[in-house]
Amino acid sequence: MALQKYLRKFENHRRISLVGPLCVYHCKHEEPTIFVDGGSAFRIAGEGISVGDGDSFAGKIDVELDPQKDFSDLAFALGQIPAHFCEVILCGFLGGRRDHELFNIGEAHHFLRARLSPTRVSFDDEIIGYSAGAWQFERLGLFSIAVIEQTAVALTGDCLYTCPDKTIFTPVSSLGLSNQGSGTVSIECEGPVFILFDEA
Repeated sequence: MALQKYLRKFENHRRISLVGPLCVYHCKHEEPTIFVDGGSAFRIAGEGISVGDGDSFAGKIDVELDPQKDFSDLAFALGQIPAHFCEVILCGFLGGRRDHELFNIGEAHHFLRARLSPTRVSFDDEIIGYSAGAWQFERLGLFSIAVIEQTAVALTGDCLYTCPDKTIFTPVSSLGLSNQGSGTVSIECEGPVFILFDEA
């Protein structure tokens, strides 16, 4: 398959970018980059590879998917990412239709749950998803913690509310809502966790 052939050229890379239809800027993207359907509008000639079913992009797509499939273009792209990539940058997958946004986060959750090595996914500068493991992030300001399925989480470091002993977080409950970061925050999780940032 063309996508796997393209990705094999980057066997020594650890970071990969996926560009979606809600990207808000044209720029040169660091390789490797997968342009997902409408994200192909932000592609500069000669860079990356495009995949999709063409429902949000009228031009040529390198890897054409069946419009009648029962999975999203993003789900397909995430499913093709080799195990050695441990950081996935998602640009242009938030906003727009609320159902698309929700299911994009859900697909990121399924992707992270299946990873055997620690993996991080970021949605623009608004959401970071972590697979099971121990992580740190820097935050000055509000943030919230959400999970898609029940998992144990320990939170320590420079934040207003900590839970140093592992605590069960249930799906999209308000337990992790509206924390305040003041430096380095450490999180240990037994399953995928999403950190949502708010500039308010």
